[in-house]
Amino acid sequence: MKPILIAGVVGGLVLFVWGFLSWAVLPWHNATMPNLPNEEAVIETLSASITATGVYQFPGMPANEADTQAWTEKFKRGPYGMLVYTVEGANPMSPKPFIGGLILNFISATLVAYLLSLAANKLSGYNQRVTFVALIGVFAALVSHITAWNWMYIPTGYSLVMAADIVIGWLLAGLVIAWRMKPAA
Repeated sequence: MKPILIAGVVGGLVLFVWGFLSWAVLPWHNATMPNLPNEEAVIETLSASITATGVYQFPGMPANEADTQAWTEKFKRGPYGMLVYTVEGANPMSPKPFIGGLILNFISATLVAYLLSLAANKLSGYNQRVTFVALIGVFAALVSHITAWNWMYIPTGYSLVMAADIVIGWLLAGLVIAWRMKPAA
């Protein structure tokens, strides 16, 4: 169990550092999430219209089957989308999400280290173990951002950057997790 926990801690730290570099140093996330044009006017309208935190869709789903044709026409005409909306403000540099992110990284890297321990005897080479972890990253990207791209019409550039972020993070974490998780002698 100790090697799994050590691999989880080290892998979690690598994921955390990668996350910082990906979001704070590299320009790719900002390039796919432009600032909202006419921000003040849009926020004023949203604040007057939406009173509860939530994820909203537009056009809204039809209340009954009779409204489906009108909804389909609205969707085809556009615009359509999703709005992640939080009524109350927050400190963008609060330590809480950073601490939560680090804990989530530790938990996920420990889980991946455990999965690798189950497969380690079949994956005796270091490169095989790194590939195993990287493929978990590919799986995570496919079932999250690429699935959202397909079903929710999330823009391609944003989806590819988010997916690449996940894959690269797990490839880097895989380098250290695979180094710590050697097959049993």
